[in-house]
Amino acid sequence: MPRFVLEIGTEELPPRYFPPALSQLKSDGEAMLARARLAHRDLKVYGTPRRLVLIVEEIAPIQAPAIREERGPSAKVAFDAEDKPTKAALGFAKRHGVPPGTLERRQTEQGEYIFAIIQEPEALAKEALAALLPDLITGLSFPKSMRWGAGTLRFGRPVRWLLALVDDEVVAFSLAGLTSGRLTRGHPTLADGMFEVKHAAEYERALEERFVIVEPEKRRAAIKKQLREISEQAGAPIVAGSLLEETIFLVEFPTAALGRFDPSYLRLPRPVLVEEMQHVQSYFPLEGQEARRESREELQLGKGFWDRPLTGQLMSCFIAFRDGGKDNLETVVAGWESVLRAKLIDASYFYGQDLKRPLADRAEDLKGVVFQENLGSMYEKMERVRAIAAALAGALGISPKEKAALDRAALLCKADLTTEMVAELSNLQGVMGGEYALRIQPAESEEVAQAIADHYSPRFADDEMPRTPVGQLLAVADKLDTIAALFAIGVVPTGSADPFGLRREAAGVVTVLLGADLSVSSRRLVEVALAALEQQVELQRAKGDIVGDVLAFLGQRLETSLRDDGIRYDLVAAALAVGVDDIRLSAERARDLRQVSESPDFLPTVIASTRVSNIVKGFAGGDVNPVLFEHDSERALWSAYQRALPEVERAAEARDYEGLFRTLGTLRGPIDRFFDDVLVMAEDEKIRNNRLALCWQINQLFRRLADFTLVVQA
Repeated sequence: MPRFVLEIGTEELPPRYFPPALSQLKSDGEAMLARARLAHRDLKVYGTPRRLVLIVEEIAPIQAPAIREERGPSAKVAFDAEDKPTKAALGFAKRHGVPPGTLERRQTEQGEYIFAIIQEPEALAKEALAALLPDLITGLSFPKSMRWGAGTLRFGRPVRWLLALVDDEVVAFSLAGLTSGRLTRGHPTLADGMFEVKHAAEYERALEERFVIVEPEKRRAAIKKQLREISEQAGAPIVAGSLLEETIFLVEFPTAALGRFDPSYLRLPRPVLVEEMQHVQSYFPLEGQEARRESREELQLGKGFWDRPLTGQLMSCFIAFRDGGKDNLETVVAGWESVLRAKLIDASYFYGQDLKRPLADRAEDLKGVVFQENLGSMYEKMERVRAIAAALAGALGISPKEKAALDRAALLCKADLTTEMVAELSNLQGVMGGEYALRIQPAESEEVAQAIADHYSPRFADDEMPRTPVGQLLAVADKLDTIAALFAIGVVPTGSADPFGLRREAAGVVTVLLGADLSVSSRRLVEVALAALEQQVELQRAKGDIVGDVLAFLGQRLETSLRDDGIRYDLVAAALAVGVDDIRLSAERARDLRQVSESPDFLPTVIASTRVSNIVKGFAGGDVNPVLFEHDSERALWSAYQRALPEVERAAEARDYEGLFRTLGTLRGPIDRFFDDVLVMAEDEKIRNNRLALCWQINQLFRRLADFTLVVQA
C-alpha cells in the first residue's frame, strides 16, 4: 500500500501551539480519510517550528466502493397511468446519472416514492485527497490566528509551502495562492533552501540529511541526551519544568551548550533567576551543591528528574539550545550570556528598589491599580477578599492566630503588583509578595508570607495547591471574588471565550475546597462577596440571579472534576442536581452514590424513587393529613416515611450516605404497593392533594441523596 505525506510549511509557530494543533490534525485526519473512503494504517503527526506533518504509512490506492440512495418524487408523479416514466422521473434519473429503468419504487411513511441507486465513483487516493486536504488545513485552529498579504486564510502563522505525496505522485491542490507539490525546506541556516522529495518513503531521511529532525520524539531524545551529558559534566541536575516540552518545538536541529553568569547574581531570589532563565530566555537553570547531593539518582533522567520542585540553591550557569550546529558555538554562548547579564542587571536594580519599601506601605498604592474598568481598583478588590476571608474564617472556626494571619495576608496579597519586579515579570505576582514579606523589615510571619506567595494557586490544571491552611483560604477568597464580581457585571464565559480565565478560577476553588477538605457554604461566600461589591459599585443584575449563576458555574467545574475521577456521568448529575452549595459535601455524595450504585438494591430503589418524583412534577408541596387516607397502603407508606425520616436526617447530618441509601431502600416496598393500590390523581381535590403531598414529602427524602430521575436505568 502507498505511503501518504502532507506537510504544511509555515513561518515559525509558537511552541504552545503544537500540542493542540497536532492532536487536532490527527483526529481530523482520521475523519478525512473516513470521508474519503480510504482504508489506512498507522496515521502519525509530526511538528517542527516550521511545519506540521501528517503521515499515513499505508493508504489504499483507490477509494472503497460505495452506494448512495437518493429519494425522488412520489410514484404518482413519477409514473403515468400506463406506468411509464414521466418527465419528472426522467429528469430525476438524468440528474443523478442513472438509467430510468433502474429507478426503484419503495413504500415510505409518506407514501410510495421512487429512489435512484447510485454507485459512487472509485477515485484514486490522490484525487480523493486533493478534494479534501484544503478543508483539513483550513479547519485547524490555533490560540491566535492571523491573515497575511491579501488573502483570507487564517492560520497560526503564514503558510509558505505545501507538500503532498502519495508515494512518488503529487496530490495536487491549491490553497491561499499556493499549489501543492514535492518541494520542502531544510534547516534555514544549515541547508540550502527548498529541495524536492522524490518519494514519500524518503521524506524523513531527506529532511534529516538537511539538518531537520522532523519527529518530535527523536528531538526529545536528542535534547535529553545532551542535557544529561552537560549536566553530568557540570555536576548538577537541571531545573526543567515545562521547558523540556517547549524546547522540543523551538528547534529542528538541537545543539546544547553550557553558559555562565556572575555568581553575585545568586543573591537574587531563586524565583527571579528561574523566571529570567527558564521562562524569558528558555535556558535550563542548574541546581546547586545541596540539590545535587539529594538528586544524584535522578541524574539518570528518571521520572522525578523533570518534575523537580523549584527549591534549593542554583548554580551560576545554565544550559541552552541552539537551533543549528556547533560552528561558532562559542559566539552564540557569549550572546546568550550577554542577554542574560542585561536581564539580571535590570532584575537586580528592580529588586534593590523594591526592598526599600515594606509591602504594608504599598497597600495604599493599590488604589491606583485597576482591577477591571467597571469594578474599580485592586484596593477595592483587596477589601472584598478580606471580607470573604473573614466569612471563611468564621464558618470554619479557625484559631484566632490563623484568623489574624489570614486577614494580614489578605491585606498584603496584592501589594506586590505595585513593585518594579512584578511590573517587569508579571508571572511572579504573589511569589514576589511572599519573598518581600520575609525579606523587608519589619518582616511578616512565615505563615503570612507563604499565603501571599500561594494565593494565586492553583494557576492551571495539575498545579500544586497552596501549601498552608491560611494560603488555601486566601486562594478561595480571591478566586471567588473574581468570579462573583465579574458575573455581577455580566462578564460570563461564553463558548471558548474566557478572557479573565474564570473557568480556571472556578476549577481552582473546587480543587482547593476538595483538596483541603473544607466544608463551607459557597452561597454564603458569594453573598458576602456581592455585599462587599455592592458597597463599591452598583450591581447590574439581581443579586439572587448572580448567586444562582455562580453556584451553577462552580457546579460545572465540580462535575468536570468528578467525571475526571471516573464517576459515571449520570451519577454525578444525580448527586449534584440536589445542590452544590457545599462543594466538598456534594463531591462526597457523588462518590458515595458511586459506591451504592454497585448494590443489587440500587436500581429497584432508583425505580421506586422515580415513580414518586414523576408524579409530583409541578406540585408545590404541602402537609400530609392522615385523616384523609382511604387505603391501608397510604397509611403503610406514611408510617414507613415517619420511621425513615429521623434516620435519613441522622445519616445526612453524619454524611453517612451509604446508611442514608439503606434507609431509603426501606421505602421501596411501601411505594410499590401504594402505586399498585391507589389512584393518586383522584377526582376529589382534597384527597388528590393529600396523596401528592405524601409523595412530595417522600421525594424530599430521596433528594437528600440525589435526584434519582437522572440515573440511567439500564
